[in-house]
Amino acid sequence: MTLRINPEAIFFDLDGTLADSLGVMKLVYQQFLINNGKVPSDTEFDSLNGPPLRMVAALLKQKHDIEAELGTLLSEYQFLVDKVYESVCPNPGAEELLAGARRRNFKIAIVTSNSRLRTERWLEQTGLKRFIDYIVGAEDVKAGKPSAEPYLAALKLGGLKPEQCLAVEDSAAGAQAAVAANIYTFAIDWSGRSHDWPDKVHKIRKLEEILLLI
Repeated sequence: MTLRINPEAIFFDLDGTLADSLGVMKLVYQQFLINNGKVPSDTEFDSLNGPPLRMVAALLKQKHDIEAELGTLLSEYQFLVDKVYESVCPNPGAEELLAGARRRNFKIAIVTSNSRLRTERWLEQTGLKRFIDYIVGAEDVKAGKPSAEPYLAALKLGGLKPEQCLAVEDSAAGAQAAVAANIYTFAIDWSGRSHDWPDKVHKIRKLEEILLLI
């Protein structure tokens, strides 16, 4: 099946989409709560996939009634992420998909809740930076996913219209952000578990499926 779309650009989420980082991010979440005398849970972690770290820290502070200042908690969370992020590898099919998209002359951008600096370092480390035209990171917007703002920023930066683009996301919050920006969205569901996906997404199980569909 080929979809009736003719995109000029593809916007990729980073964590959980191109980067196989959810395992280490879960360890960071668990360590952060344990450090602050609180109990982590798998369900809570799953709900935090998508928003930027500043929002994650704020949500955890509020939910767990952590006394420390938000700035201190965010710095702690960032420190824990930085300690482990160098171990993160690309997800299966990520390099092949990016290379295929480049061969077909798509404009390629990263739209992530991660920091731009950490994203750039990871792309350099993995050799994927050569495929990427630009990055929209957490510090580039006021409101992170599930707000549409990150994707609207990506459209503006690339001089693009929504109908010229595709988005690829692995979280409900990320997919909501892309759909809210009126961008056709692929939802990569690695586990096959039920997600609270927006109605207007095309679900896939492998990254390689994308270039076969467009």
